[in-house]
Amino acid sequence: MTADEGYRLFRGRCKELCDAACAADPTLTLVRGHYFCPIWNTEEAHWWTVRSNGTINDPSLEQFPSRGMGIYIPFNGMVTCAECGKEMNEKDADIEGNYAFCGYLCHGRFVGVL
Repeated sequence: MTADEGYRLFRGRCKELCDAACAADPTLTLVRGHYFCPIWNTEEAHWWTVRSNGTINDPSLEQFPSRGMGIYIPFNGMVTCAECGKEMNEKDADIEGNYAFCGYLCHGRFVGVL
């Protein structure tokens, strides 16, 4: 499979393919995080699974030209306020689309109502 074919077939389907893998093999653990592709030199939001022995099983790795040879970075639960830069636990954040805010004031300033 060429890199272009892999990209077209797997891009944007990581969660879907991981959910299917976990349904087929309940010993897999679903992981959310980022993948650093050394060829693209970028960190991409990503989902993958981990086997009980700790090895990574990535059913959509062919979307990346590095084919899983990059760095898998599990999400640590922390997000950054898009307005002030404060770090907080995701469960404590005010989430609006792709943005996290530490509270009403920062959210309001960001969207221009305060």
